[in-house]
Amino acid sequence: MHDVAVIGLGPVGATLALLLAKQGLSVLAIDRSAEVYDKPRAIGLDHESLRCFQNLGLAEALAPTIAPYRVSEYRAPDGGLLRRLLPQPEPNLLAWPANVMFIQPELDTLLRAELHRRGLDVREGEAVDGLTQDGAGVRLTMAGGGQVAARFAVCCDGAGSALRRQLGAEHEDLDFDEPWVVVDTLLEDPAAALPDCNVQYCHPARPTTFIRGPRNLRRWELMLLPGEDPQAMATEASVWRLLAPWLRPEQARLWRMAAYRFHALVARPWRFGCIFLAGDAAHQTPPFMGQGLNQGLRDAGNLAWKLAEVCRGAAGDALLDTYEAERRPNVRAVIAVTRDLGKIVCERDPALAAARDASLKAEVAAGRGDVVRQDLLPPLTGGCLSETPGAGAPCPQPWVIVSGERRRLDEVAPAGWRLLVLGDAEVPAAPGIAVVRLGPGRLEEADGLLASWLAARGAVMVLERPDHVVFGTAGVGEVAALLERWRSASGGT
Repeated sequence: MHDVAVIGLGPVGATLALLLAKQGLSVLAIDRSAEVYDKPRAIGLDHESLRCFQNLGLAEALAPTIAPYRVSEYRAPDGGLLRRLLPQPEPNLLAWPANVMFIQPELDTLLRAELHRRGLDVREGEAVDGLTQDGAGVRLTMAGGGQVAARFAVCCDGAGSALRRQLGAEHEDLDFDEPWVVVDTLLEDPAAALPDCNVQYCHPARPTTFIRGPRNLRRWELMLLPGEDPQAMATEASVWRLLAPWLRPEQARLWRMAAYRFHALVARPWRFGCIFLAGDAAHQTPPFMGQGLNQGLRDAGNLAWKLAEVCRGAAGDALLDTYEAERRPNVRAVIAVTRDLGKIVCERDPALAAARDASLKAEVAAGRGDVVRQDLLPPLTGGCLSETPGAGAPCPQPWVIVSGERRRLDEVAPAGWRLLVLGDAEVPAAPGIAVVRLGPGRLEEADGLLASWLAARGAVMVLERPDHVVFGTAGVGEVAALLERWRSASGGT
């Protein structure tokens, strides 16, 4: 019997399988497709996702495939600026750029190859028809016949998840459902007059998004109007008509044309005994902040360490309930932010659009038009967390100096639970937590990032979970209370 069966090997499922295997678990990784899908879908990764790949040893292989994420500008029909989403300023909180662009087939290929390289039980071209549970765990009924057993199963089989429907999960509709056509092109004319940044064209005649992807990938997302047939609009002739304001057919090759409905949906529940939902099977996010895949990768990071703790007997089953308790409200909050940004773009009533433009232009004129993209993302709450400043946010990963060289902290510090401590503050013994001391004469920061982050929260130490989320912070004399909360919340770790 495997410890965990992961069903669906897109980026979320493949990453989850690798995280579980890194924890020493026996993992069965299954995908109905024998090959990676060869078209781009997700296009943006953020620093939490990049840190996850770094911890899997994939940073070097991934680096040539990513490119900087451009500023996103919201533009009125007259070209006036309505809003600007900016990258998080340096120094980078997690030692990675806050946002980058990528090409999904390249990432998928890398992750699939890593599954095989690490010797996981990978079954490609096999489908799971059903799941049943008994006292020992989960039995997977395979489409080709036969059954496979695992202690736990995680369904990462996408937005159309048949297993989610079989389990009886409902969808909470967060009030966004719009038809769009997505067009990916490979630019062949470098002189084409295209924007240098990403642009949200807030035009009531046809709301449109332009994304400047890595290398020569350029994407348009164009809202469909009432009466337009989605499939007819996703044909080559229709697409070139839509792209005419920006591009001529001789300037680029079409790579993908697809009609979509942009949804804002969250499944409930995410846990069915020994079976969990993750990624698009659990939630669907409109694309206006590039958070769909990143939220799925956060699911993977959150669930992986908790499954590992329970499988090792280091924590009780109740720890697994904190997965949904933490992730579902957070996903809802992110979707709400994304939906509200989408409603700015998607306004089709000319009078309401004019009122929107006047209001947002006034904000720009008052110096309030720029927003840092990462500032829009809320921290986790509840679950396996304390109630101290910084809890639920990503824990900083400072650059440190080792033998005269700059290294990212995760490259030199132990994985798992760890307490990052500035200076000589006393720390009581806490089996299961690695204490990492930073400061002069110890592991020295290159930029003072962590010291500044802690000072802003009135703390001298931070307790970091295995998924690099802040469990809590403590000032001098507060660490005993923090560790007591950890013992209680972590379910016996």
